[in-house]
Amino acid sequence: MGTVDLQSVIGIYPVCNTGAVLVYAIDYAEDKVLAGMNADPPEWCSLVEEYYECTEEKELGFHLGSFFVPFCEVQRFYGGA
Repeated sequence: MGTVDLQSVIGIYPVCNTGAVLVYAIDYAEDKVLAGMNADPPEWCSLVEEYYECTEEKELGFHLGSFFVPFCEVQRFYGGA
């Protein structure tokens, strides 16, 4: 397992006590998000609007692997700086 450079992380979405989706960048021009799980290499994900059960409304977010990450649940992270 590798280490994560927290200075490049801008958001975090906790999944469980040992895992989190880390958001590194948002490209508004291309509607994409650079994100990865724990210390895995990040990948570019397309922004989508999808029905979210917790709010019972469509929410803006992205898919990382097989699950939807809603931006309303991503916590801002100041990267240790």
